[in-house]
Parts: sequence; C-alpha cells; structure tokens
Amino acid sequence: MKRHNIKYLTRSTALGMSALVLISCSSYNMIVKMPEVNEVPSGHYEIIKLYNPEGLPDKTLAGLVFIKKGANVCTDYPRQEIIKSLDELTMTEKNSYRYFSNYAITAEVETLGFVSIPIEYRAILWKNEKDENCKYKVQVEYINKDRGDFGGEINKTGHGGGHGR
Repeated sequence: MKRHNIKYLTRSTALGMSALVLISCSSYNMIVKMPEVNEVPSGHYEIIKLYNPEGLPDKTLAGLVFIKKGANVCTDYPRQEIIKSLDELTMTEKNSYRYFSNYAITAEVETLGFVSIPIEYRAILWKNEKDENCKYKVQVEYINKDRGDFGGEINKTGHGGGHGR
C-alpha cells in the first residue's frame, strides 16, 4: 500500500511541476501576427540586412528588417548587418527585393517596422515582455518544401518543426 502511495505522489508531483514549467514558459514568448502590406512606406529606418552566403550567386538576400527609431525590435538571424540605405544592396539584391513579400511589425495599434522576405522564407514575430531591449524578435526561416523542411528539423511525417515542438 505504501508503494502505491509513493508512486502516486511522485507521479502527481511530476505532473504538477511540468504544468508549472509549461505555464511559465508560455508567458515568456508569444507569437504576434504580422499583416501583409503592399510595400514598405518611405521613412527613416534602421535597416537590418539578413545575408545568406549559401545563396550565391543570385539568392544572397534572406530578407530586410526595417525598424522605426526607438522600437524595441531585433532579429535572431545568424548573418545580419545594419545598412544605412537600400543603395548598399548589390544590383542582384535590389532586383530580387522588388519581388519580396512585405509584412508590418505591429504592436497593438502602433507600427514598429516592416519585414521584407523572399517567398521561400517565412517570418515569425515573437513578443517577449521580459526583455526591454528586444521586446519584439523577428525570426526568419528558410522553407524547403521539396524536402519537407519548414525551418526546423524534419520529423517522421516529413513536416518540419520549429518553436513550440
């Protein structure tokens, strides 16, 4: 009888702790929808160029993030550089940029910036209330539909993973 009680207590404790961890982690990051826009309006932005050296010679640009002054927006892309204007892009990058999809980075009613990405990429906006320097993080991932790779590792059914797995 004691063995059954210890087993039940251990199982209940483990389930309770797991629930607490899941609850605390779920409030840490939250996905925010980014509405699609026709184009990035002109203005003064900090521009982050997301560089893809594996895309040589013609697909070196994985995207651009336009951040309004004072916005707490960052990216987690591994190869990024800040540029002053679109004039710093190569001719090929300028050409491909014209065909990118554009999304607004919005917080409630305020627009904090924009993301421009090629169609074979996706952008996810994460909100993190706990980080004052990076309240909104733009995550850009390559989607390889031929391999079933959707930004994360491939699972047995051929669908990719990513955050939330």
